[in-house]
Amino acid sequence: MADQLASIMLLADSLNSENLTAKIDKYLNKHPVGLIYLDIKRFREIEKRHGPIACQKLLEVWKQLIFEAEMSDSFGLLTHRMFGDDVLLFVRAERGDANWAKMGLLRLAHEISTMFGKKLNESIALSGDSIELYAGTAVLDPSTGRTAESLLYDAIKEAIHEARSKTDAEFRHLQMEFRDILARRKIAAHYQPIISLSTGSIYGYEALARGPQASYFATPNRLWEFAEKENQLYALETAARQRAIEGFLPHDSNWKLFINLNANVIHDPQFTPGQTLAFLEKMNLTPQNVVFEITERQSIDDYASFTKALDHYRNQGYQIAIDDAGAGYSSLQAIAELRPDYIKIDRSIIHHIGCDKIKEILLETLAGFAQKINCQIIAEGIETFEELEIVRRLGVHFGQGYLLGRPCPQLQPVPDAVLKWIQRYSSTV
Repeated sequence: MADQLASIMLLADSLNSENLTAKIDKYLNKHPVGLIYLDIKRFREIEKRHGPIACQKLLEVWKQLIFEAEMSDSFGLLTHRMFGDDVLLFVRAERGDANWAKMGLLRLAHEISTMFGKKLNESIALSGDSIELYAGTAVLDPSTGRTAESLLYDAIKEAIHEARSKTDAEFRHLQMEFRDILARRKIAAHYQPIISLSTGSIYGYEALARGPQASYFATPNRLWEFAEKENQLYALETAARQRAIEGFLPHDSNWKLFINLNANVIHDPQFTPGQTLAFLEKMNLTPQNVVFEITERQSIDDYASFTKALDHYRNQGYQIAIDDAGAGYSSLQAIAELRPDYIKIDRSIIHHIGCDKIKEILLETLAGFAQKINCQIIAEGIETFEELEIVRRLGVHFGQGYLLGRPCPQLQPVPDAVLKWIQRYSSTV
């Protein structure tokens, strides 16, 4: 909540300097004034997942909605002030005392937050996230005889505290739900095929962890982010890894199981290498079946320590992949330091590659580079036959994406249309 709007004192001074107090004082001569504080839920998490450009667009739409509501005199708005994703709405209380005004204000806050949340979601599409608002209320009551400045200061504190209390209660609920997921292993594994672009055959599957359906933790991003906050990365990763191995029943003993390895897990106090091998043996699998994916989106601060942890896995026969290569700024350093067996090209490079010559050149360069260092390339996010044709022509070894198969609880075969296309293409080369 913007660190309690940065500071209640500084905020009140800022509002006074904008003559807000004088404007409110004029209305307070006759009636109470209601204050509704609105804040976008988990705004920093949204910014982390979707980037500053998407969040800037979100704030612009948010600002426009508030401005239009004030100009149309909707909800009896006197005025408003906006600070990032935090908004203060001042509304008229036409009749009644402060207690009556508070009851009406609570109903109005619910109506406003629901309506604005709906409009924000209609205007901004954030994959895997829906926009919701926290709300807090307070009444500036002139019958107390206090100055408008004093009433304003206390009202801001009260409204933020009310919203903060709702936030804390929700967080405690999420903590309980997350602990229940871990304790009862309520995690499912979905598998997305990775196929050979030369033959169309299955090469392996990436295992993707899912929380309970209809839960806040249904998507993997939320699961891992919450686990990191709670210092439960290794506990979650262990549970997810076991689920992935349990459901991996390959028809071919050479198939690979790609499992995500969070780069920060080695800092978890519970991290104790060695458990995966024992679990694989129970399922009649070997380390040669497993490839650990290290996402390029997670920064690695200490390559020396992380490489040492990876060496433990490599010495047992596991392979390593750099995931999301091209999505950030550290791909080349991660490749140079970790010496992966596979480089997975982020879908941002593959998406609409046929319309972007630079993307083609970049992918061709990476494919040539991988060949020189004896590494294999996997193109992620292939969604069209045009993209499939281009990545195949540029020398990419393997592919993954919705065209080739969506994540599923079972190990799905290659779609017939894709298999026929690759076989036909191979026969003409």
